[in-house]
Amino acid sequence: MLKELTVYALVYNLIHLVMLKAAQRQKVLPHRISFIDTVRWLLSAAPGEALPDLVIVPHRPNRHEPRVVKDQMDTYTKMSRPRAELRKELQNKAFAA
Repeated sequence: MLKELTVYALVYNLIHLVMLKAAQRQKVLPHRISFIDTVRWLLSAAPGEALPDLVIVPHRPNRHEPRVVKDQMDTYTKMSRPRAELRKELQNKAFAA
C-alpha cells in the first residue's frame, strides 16, 4: 500500500511539473492549465515529444453554487426560487461573513 501511495504522489507531482512548465511557456498561472488535458497529453505523448500548448482554463469568478436540489430530499432545502436569486443570496452571505 505504501508503494501505491508513493507512485500516486510521484505521478501527481509529475503532472503538476508538466503543468508548471506549460504555464511558464504560455505565460499564465499554473492553476489555469487544465489538469485533465495534461494527463491526456502525458498518456499519448511519444518519448522526446515537445510540450504542446495545453488548454487554459478560463477565469470564472463567482463560481460558487447554492447547495440545493430541485426535488425534495431530507438533506438539503428544496429549490423554491430561481438559481440566480439563490446565488445572489449566497454571495451576500459570503461578503457579510
